[in-house]
Amino acid sequence: MASAEELHFRTIPWCADLINDPEWTPCNTASRQAKGSTEDSFFAETLKSDRTIRKLLTMRRKALAEGSPAIQEVRTLMDLGNGVNGHPDICHGGFVATMLDEVTGVLLTLNIEIQNGRGRGQSVSEPMNLFTAYLKITYKKPVRTPGVVLCTAKFEKREDNKAWVVGTVEDGQGTVFATGEALFVEPRSKL
Repeated sequence: MASAEELHFRTIPWCADLINDPEWTPCNTASRQAKGSTEDSFFAETLKSDRTIRKLLTMRRKALAEGSPAIQEVRTLMDLGNGVNGHPDICHGGFVATMLDEVTGVLLTLNIEIQNGRGRGQSVSEPMNLFTAYLKITYKKPVRTPGVVLCTAKFEKREDNKAWVVGTVEDGQGTVFATGEALFVEPRSKL
């Protein structure tokens, strides 16, 4: 059964095309679910309103990759309100960076869920141990609001306790608003 988010995005033709792609399937976005701790409260509460991120839907390829990581890329649709603006009708640059940080983190979280045997859409209740160490953003065009954007993330490589991921913020029809390169690290000791 389709979620309210999926039904919402199906009303937008280019989003419906992405959702209907037989190689892709909607999946869990753990950071949009409130937790007993304060983990993910920024995306699950603060940025989950009619003025910020009104609706959000993440998709991954149905077929898992051989080896690790099993999920190589994700697509996340975000319906943005005007509460994320830095200028009239234009998204704040820091929020664009936040979207890129989030979508690259969603890719890592989904892989951790698979690795821990929770890859069937269950949420992760314990805190993640990966942290953004580096995020380089290249701004190409302003993101207009309100409106819907497509955020993508793809794995580049993994070494020891480090993972490199690249991402984009697009309009889903060929216009790229921003690109990002992220490095995530897993601390060797508990924080």
